[in-house]
Amino acid sequence: MKNLLPLLFAVLVGVACFIPAPASAYRYHGRYYPYSYGGHYYRYRYQGHYYQYQYRGHYYRHRGWVVGVSGRPGYYRYW
Repeated sequence: MKNLLPLLFAVLVGVACFIPAPASAYRYHGRYYPYSYGGHYYRYRYQGHYYQYQYRGHYYRHRGWVVGVSGRPGYYRYW
């Protein structure tokens, strides 16, 4: 009986290692989205809120391309 308990424990630990854990992250088009909230995936979490983009030390949920005018280059606008 004494030899059976360590063997049983080893079998239980071995089986537990092969049970997959639920995925908490999502990879899409080569990008990694570690946070999921409300059915959507986000790349950043800051002070309890979820964001898609980080630019110059600030976090944003949206990004849009602004077309350049009069020869100026275009740029991304974050909000």
